[in-house]
Amino acid sequence: MTEFSQGPALWQAVAAIVIFAAAYVCILIERWDRMYTALGGGLLMIVLGIIPISKAVTTYANWHVLLLLTSLFVIAGLFQKTGLISYGSSHIIRKFRMKPFTLLVSLSLLAAASSALWDGLLAIAVIVPILLKSTKIMKLSPVPFLISVLLSAHIGGMTTLMGNLSNRLVGQSVPISAAQMLAKLGPLSLILLIVVYVILWVVYGRSMVIAETSKRELLSLQPASYLIQDRLFLIGGSLITGLTLLTLLLQGVLGWKASYIAASGALLLFLLGYKQWMHHIKHKDVQTAWQAVKDSQFLFFFGLFVMVGGLTYAGFTGFVAARGLELSQGSVPFLTNLLLWLTAFGSAMMDAIPYTAAMIPVVKDMGKEIFNYSSPTAAIPMWWSLLAGTAIGSGVTLLSSTANMYAAVLAEQEGGGLTQRNYVIVAAPISLLLCIIATIYFNIFLL
Repeated sequence: MTEFSQGPALWQAVAAIVIFAAAYVCILIERWDRMYTALGGGLLMIVLGIIPISKAVTTYANWHVLLLLTSLFVIAGLFQKTGLISYGSSHIIRKFRMKPFTLLVSLSLLAAASSALWDGLLAIAVIVPILLKSTKIMKLSPVPFLISVLLSAHIGGMTTLMGNLSNRLVGQSVPISAAQMLAKLGPLSLILLIVVYVILWVVYGRSMVIAETSKRELLSLQPASYLIQDRLFLIGGSLITGLTLLTLLLQGVLGWKASYIAASGALLLFLLGYKQWMHHIKHKDVQTAWQAVKDSQFLFFFGLFVMVGGLTYAGFTGFVAARGLELSQGSVPFLTNLLLWLTAFGSAMMDAIPYTAAMIPVVKDMGKEIFNYSSPTAAIPMWWSLLAGTAIGSGVTLLSSTANMYAAVLAEQEGGGLTQRNYVIVAAPISLLLCIIATIYFNIFLL
């Protein structure tokens, strides 16, 4: 980890902060296309020499993550054409007797459990399309459902080593067992989930009412009417998508890269619907091809990763951590609380994965400085702070995590409804309260 004095020149470090902040604000206000904003910010950092192009391309632009995300977008887009998501959504609505808040809590708990057992991004990839179709059928806003599911996925993923990539990075760097993590952070996760659902009930509960005309319309709909007539694509698409998801769940046992699994599934689905793409190629439909590239979000995530990499390479996180260590004067309780808030804030400002990767060596160095020896477990409360802060901070904005951005794009493709503003105005205050509760929990039970 570099500090400002050891990395790029001071003006470049300041420029990195200004560029990132400007791009962040532009994406939040959604006045310009976020793909061009993120890509422009990343390229500007490279042009100004803030981050070497070799570092940007090989270190910070995580190609496996980019391939995984792009492939998941392709799979989600093509699988929706089978009509199975709409078919399943109509059954779910009937199962819960059209009680929207019951559906919200059920899908949220499923997201929390799935994130803890498998992976947060995979949970979002499976649940959000069903959620969007369900709310569309019920003619309700998807915003409260998405807020609940995203916050639940992050909070649930906090409790296990396999819950999300940030947890895995920490698990590879410090000897923390799965049992330890579940025992220490499991009760906190449960408390935070309850708080989220109570707040969402207070804010949205009374407005989640399906109109009588919509109810009659829903009851008259036949789930089978959503399925497409192309039997080959229906059966083949379902088998390919199901097999891809199953293989992703078993990737740890199989030892295969998640990005390669997802890319293989996307390619097979693409080949299955080759007639449609051949039609566009024959007619030289450049506009459709470019729209497909934009919908994949590859360029947006690439630009965002490079911007975050530039901020990290400039030493911003190292500088903040070093000043935090000076401020704490070696007090583990004080530093644990400070790290919780710093991590929550840092994860809210940028994607939690590169932030966690940048903070791991900082926390290690803090432990060495305080205890004057190399065992990272000596400062174990600080690692709990890093994990909890990452989980809470990841839910603050749509830019705070890859899963949030993925859900936002899926919502946009389904017809919109979820914007930075209407997400942040609810999720940010909830996250602030969760951070306060986590601080109280840490001081009572973990320090």
